[in-house]
Amino acid sequence: MFNIGLPELLIIGAIALIVFGPNKLPELAKAFGRAMREFKKATDEVKESFEAETRDLEEIKSAIKDENVLGDLAREISSLEEPSPEPAMTEEVAPEATAQTETSSAEEIVASLEEREVEEKKGEGQEGMKEGTPSHG
Repeated sequence: MFNIGLPELLIIGAIALIVFGPNKLPELAKAFGRAMREFKKATDEVKESFEAETRDLEEIKSAIKDENVLGDLAREISSLEEPSPEPAMTEEVAPEATAQTETSSAEEIVASLEEREVEEKKGEGQEGMKEGTPSHG
């Protein structure tokens, strides 16, 4: 750790013996040992909590990846199940029609999400009225 050899440790021990005396040196060594043990325990706890958070993030990452893969598979399966109608239009018009239907379905999804949010807000307001809390208006 500090790259200290046996001669250096002997010199440090001799200086500590001279400074603190033979009666106080064992107590200092015990206190130093306890401090090192507590420090090691604290660093192990920090390391474990970091690893636990990392594991949680990895699980979330894999869940998101699985959802994306499953969503892609579901789209592929639904496109295989639905028979594609023969287009009566020319090839130049077909991409525009496809883009228009994709846009309209996206707009429908956004509209339904907005409706849900409004219904949830109304539900929260009604619950407050039931509990006897005055409405601010």
